[in-house]
Amino acid sequence: MTQPPGAPQWWQQQGPPTGASPQRQYTHPAPQPHSTSFGGSFSSEYGGFGAFDSSSPAKRAKSRKPWIIGVAAAVVLLVCGGVAAWASGVFAGAVLDQDSLHEGIATVLRESYGEHDVRNVSCPDGQQIRAGHTFDCTVDVAGKPKTIRVRVLNDKPQYEVGAPH
Repeated sequence: MTQPPGAPQWWQQQGPPTGASPQRQYTHPAPQPHSTSFGGSFSSEYGGFGAFDSSSPAKRAKSRKPWIIGVAAAVVLLVCGGVAAWASGVFAGAVLDQDSLHEGIATVLRESYGEHDVRNVSCPDGQQIRAGHTFDCTVDVAGKPKTIRVRVLNDKPQYEVGAPH
């Protein structure tokens, strides 16, 4: 809704149609004396909380409980992580690859011992590559189960395959 220029708006009061408009005086309430505290005050004058009063109690010492709980949780996580890493073999060092080991044993039995019907080579998992380490494997030679001893020679890894018995 538009009005012609110079016409009073709806929020403006219309003065007397003719003559001088009366002077209005607005009075402001007298300023209240301020307290010396910064940021205002919720004093009893306003029924407030007393949060900014100078008569509030001294600051309480901060609790160490959250720090203790945090450190304890970190220690528990580190211990659990270390146990999990140890259990998974992270600290065990290098181990022999099962597929390569099985293939190598079958090849040695065929070429060095003349056993042409070699099947089902099975060795324990996680055998460390450490000079002098020995372990036993099972193998089927000509349809009969046999045991062979394997000894790790060095860290290359090279190993020695014993005769089936």
